[in-house]
Amino acid sequence: MSDQKSGGIHRSQTSSSAFLLSRSDISEPAAEYGTQSDAAAAWTIEALTRVFPDAIGPGRILEAGLAQVAGADRFAVMAFRIDDFHQAAEPETLIQEAAGIVDEICRDRNGIWGIVDADVLACFLPETDGEACLETADAVREKLAESRNGTVTIGIAGYPVLDYDRPSILKNAQKAVVHAEFFGPDSRVVFDSVSLNISGDNYYQAGDIDGAVAEFKKALELDAENVNVLNSLGVCHGVCEQYDQALECFLEAARLDPEEVMPVYNAGYVCMCKGDYARALEYFRQAEALDKNVFEVAFQAGRVYLETGRYIQAKTHLEAAVDLNPGSSAAHRYLGDCYMEIDRDADAATAYKNVLKIRPEDAEALSALGYLYEMRSRNADIALMFCQRAVEMAPDNALFRQRLGRLYFNRNRYDEALEEFEAARGLGDTASDEYMEMIKGGRSKVSDG
Repeated sequence: MSDQKSGGIHRSQTSSSAFLLSRSDISEPAAEYGTQSDAAAAWTIEALTRVFPDAIGPGRILEAGLAQVAGADRFAVMAFRIDDFHQAAEPETLIQEAAGIVDEICRDRNGIWGIVDADVLACFLPETDGEACLETADAVREKLAESRNGTVTIGIAGYPVLDYDRPSILKNAQKAVVHAEFFGPDSRVVFDSVSLNISGDNYYQAGDIDGAVAEFKKALELDAENVNVLNSLGVCHGVCEQYDQALECFLEAARLDPEEVMPVYNAGYVCMCKGDYARALEYFRQAEALDKNVFEVAFQAGRVYLETGRYIQAKTHLEAAVDLNPGSSAAHRYLGDCYMEIDRDADAATAYKNVLKIRPEDAEALSALGYLYEMRSRNADIALMFCQRAVEMAPDNALFRQRLGRLYFNRNRYDEALEEFEAARGLGDTASDEYMEMIKGGRSKVSDG
């Protein structure tokens, strides 16, 4: 009688999260550029207008700034985020002192300043560029340091740059602030390809792939050899299943930095998604040679070896993946599948139990563990419950149906068994045919008698 085990129940599935994104990943997407809250902005406006009656508020600074630099062929915008503003002992004093320093700069250089966010000021300075403003940024930081009341993080952007229009430069300065925050408080950065890479990562994590692609392409216009940007753009193409474009990006990134494991792994993952397992393994081996401690490399290589029937190699890699990331339910589950294929049922049961400790509602593990209990004549009631629960969770899974049918068959519950086998057969499972013939044949004999 045919004995289907792990049966590829989920090996064909892939996930966009399996790509490795760039080193500039940030855990949470940044808020939309603009006022953090109306109440907070109102408080800042009130605090500043006591000292600067003509302070320009959010929503008007862009228009006023552009008017100030209208006659200039080049200009720069500096954005100042007050560090730990909401935790400051004297936030009013801090924002007023920062505004005083910025106001003095604008008076000396024919600039104009205003409020962008509750904790962000910005100034427009004509006839200068981003690099030249670094000296100005350092002067601001030094003056604030003298007061000992706080620090600011500064983002700088200049015009012209690429094909950005004039209104875009304020937003670019804000992107530079986010970039500067990677270096901690009291940092300053001029808008560049890394700023755009970070901004693109934000769009990506927020689910706006088109926005991310636009940022990454702009970044490559500034720096065509930025490995992280190439990799990030490749990831976007990959999750959109534009595999040829993704592979082109990853291979170019790998060429530019042969010691970087990330694009090599991603190239392998693209080939895996395309079903080109031989090439996928080639890249996974290269990635493993660069760094043996990358969970994704060990895990995905193990998946490919399992899919192609090379169970010893699969076992080695999946065991390594579990060691590298014991909290991965997927790694334990695939390792369980591998153990089943090499008849290490006790180890397989342990692996599936580990899955259920991490994800109690994992249908694959429930079905497989129920099957193992049945085959080992242990925990009969639990075996049936697990297999029933798996079918309830994934009624379109042929293997789950076939396993449940076998449990009913073993208990002489033939009507229920036949129902499950027919459902499995309808989903493409041929292993159910033998059981269906036995059940129908038995009925025929009863009828004839």
